[in-house]
Amino acid sequence: MLDDVARLLEAVRAEYERWRGRRDQLLELKAEREARLQETRHKAETVEAAARVFYAASAAARENARARLERAVTSALRAVFGPGVSFAVEVGDRRGRPEAEFYVVSDYGGDTLKTPVLDARGGGVVDVASLALRAAVAAAVTPPGTPVVLDEPGKHLSEGYSRALGQLLKAIADETGRQFVVVTHDPRVAEAADRTFRVEIEGGVSRVRVV
Repeated sequence: MLDDVARLLEAVRAEYERWRGRRDQLLELKAEREARLQETRHKAETVEAAARVFYAASAAARENARARLERAVTSALRAVFGPGVSFAVEVGDRRGRPEAEFYVVSDYGGDTLKTPVLDARGGGVVDVASLALRAAVAAAVTPPGTPVVLDEPGKHLSEGYSRALGQLLKAIADETGRQFVVVTHDPRVAEAADRTFRVEIEGGVSRVRVV
């Protein structure tokens, strides 16, 4: 009798562990999906912010902004992926309101493929374009002569692009003629900086030193 009860308890315990493991897997999957959704929302918000730059500008200013944005984001994309990719902005009017559409243009052996930036796939292209747009828009809306400050700009960038991120930001800085101040915990990003400072807390006090 006791042996039967022990076997039953063991079976119940095994079933419980199986379902608990399944629950943990589902919770991990939920957290992963929520993180991906948040990243997608972040990228969409970046594209919308770039579009608002065009909405608020005159026709002449929009053309100037279009050309500068194309050069800046193209330079960033090529800093990471090479010369076979570029960025295009198409500005039109819908119901009397200016509207901007953003595309990644890829060259595949002479064939050109133009893809909406949020639909671009593979190799982190949409991540890089989104980050480049964010940096370029920050440069556009910051008063001339003041530095552009970016706090952890690579936190939504796919893994493997840390070093390329530094080159990407340098390309945008060169193209826009602006100084970028970047806050990062990733030393690989800092490698591309002209000057690097480390902030450490000692005894409850922040200490800054030149690296």
